[in-house]
Amino acid sequence: MTLDYASLRDNTVEPLLREQFGFPMVIRSSREPTIDPNTGAITAGPTTVDTTVYGIFRFYSQDEIDGKDILANDIQALVEAKTLNTAGIFPDTGMQLIANGNTYNIVRNTPTQPGGVSLMFRLQIRK
Repeated sequence: MTLDYASLRDNTVEPLLREQFGFPMVIRSSREPTIDPNTGAITAGPTTVDTTVYGIFRFYSQDEIDGKDILANDIQALVEAKTLNTAGIFPDTGMQLIANGNTYNIVRNTPTQPGGVSLMFRLQIRK
């Protein structure tokens, strides 16, 4: 039996995060300037891109906090992947997550990708 992970994402993960348990968050990324390869001239400057996603927060347990890789104030954000995939964004350490009026730096991204289909991203975030 072959599992349809895209269906799992669209019919289970997305509705749970968008409609039941999640709330809107923003992933802030930046785009490099565009340079004309013939002239070397900058045709578009660097830009900041805000992408709204839905997710939930999960707090680390005392057993998970090691004071080195995971600090006491770190939080996990479980965010839906489809919107980010559509926008061509893969969360990384140069990006920020904005939620509930707070801005967090992304420390680590652990994608959940069974069968190569991104279901969600588990982001370790820090103020």
